[in-house]
Amino acid sequence: MLEGMERAMSKTYHLQQFTTATQTRNRTMRALNLVGKLAPAYMRPDANNLWRAAQKNSSLAGDIAPEPSKEAASALDHLVDSIGNSTSLNFVGRISAFDDSKRMARNHLRIQALIQSQPSILETVIPEPIFIIGMPRTGTTWLHTLLAQDPRHRTIPYWESYEPIPPSTGLDNRIERLVKMLKQLDQIAPNYQAIHPMTAESAEECVALFMNEFRTIQFDIQYRVPEYVLWLKSQDATVAYRGYLRQLKIIQHFRSSGERFILKDPAHAFNLRAIVEIFPNAKFIFTHRDPAQSLSSICSLYANTRSLFSDAVDAQSVGKEIINGYWPEGLEDAMRVRQSLPKNCYTDVRQTDLRTNPLHAVRRIYEDLNIGFDETAQSAINVFLNASAHSPHHRHEHSPEGFGLTAGVMRERLQGYVEDFDL
Repeated sequence: MLEGMERAMSKTYHLQQFTTATQTRNRTMRALNLVGKLAPAYMRPDANNLWRAAQKNSSLAGDIAPEPSKEAASALDHLVDSIGNSTSLNFVGRISAFDDSKRMARNHLRIQALIQSQPSILETVIPEPIFIIGMPRTGTTWLHTLLAQDPRHRTIPYWESYEPIPPSTGLDNRIERLVKMLKQLDQIAPNYQAIHPMTAESAEECVALFMNEFRTIQFDIQYRVPEYVLWLKSQDATVAYRGYLRQLKIIQHFRSSGERFILKDPAHAFNLRAIVEIFPNAKFIFTHRDPAQSLSSICSLYANTRSLFSDAVDAQSVGKEIINGYWPEGLEDAMRVRQSLPKNCYTDVRQTDLRTNPLHAVRRIYEDLNIGFDETAQSAINVFLNASAHSPHHRHEHSPEGFGLTAGVMRERLQGYVEDFDL
């Protein structure tokens, strides 16, 4: 784990305040999108074409012809319809939406085929899950990375979530394929990793697993798909979490390890009720940060991510969308569910405490959840912290004013939350 993080921190990234979608475009990106204007309908996602393309190389056994689950088929239908109706993808965006959706469809079909051929995999017992719950930009990634240093903990490296099933024959080159993709991201958006550093082998969010079910707000972060979001919010979240659990069992089946599963995806905050139902033995760590900082950073996350795929990204519109959107609403609902949880299955940590004294903050988390902070865990985290202190630090510039907001407006929107956690 430390080796992967060292590679992630070997380069310094500096992402400036977002102004327009084209502000950081290099010549290659500008040229590609200019060519794409000559073929405005080229490679627009189509659900039927995506499934057909994915089926060509998704079978794991000779006589098994995998088919999508009806839930995934419905979700992809709504997603591609919303992409077509609500976004103005540029050429790079159209290529990405098609290729990435095809990869996720292929993952889904391979999961279907695997379970059909080896149903006993669903009997796999996963380690006790601990979910990190918090809005994006509240210290969830930093906490996830710290907890991943404990050798007793099972996390999901990016390569494993990107392609959960190893090849049935030949070399397993999933890591190499992801490294290639991340290099392409660096070429397209040289400083994007200042927001969320990624390497193929470092612990990553659960989001890719939900993308294989086509049920996650990640698609809205990338493409702005409000119709899809409305549909997703109307759905039973346990459908997505049953598919998620199935993939966790597959991952554990092929690479069994760990006493606890440390799981992190900001969208978990929307779905606490589903998590409690599907994972009755789960424990939770809630992260908290001044909304003037977290919401401003979320605005930057959305604006910079969408600008990879579209030229029609307006900073002021993003600010209005975020302050009036699902993140404040979802956080408030998560806090209501938190109040109903047994006291011994959750704890809270502020982002400022994680940054100023990470070892103390982590030790308290272990104590609150009664999981035992031993010398092995302390030593591993100390080694990581020492290495991190001497590594380059990324700069991610953002401000409420850059998105047409103020710190006061952001704090007022979540005033009760600010007061409850002394933010």
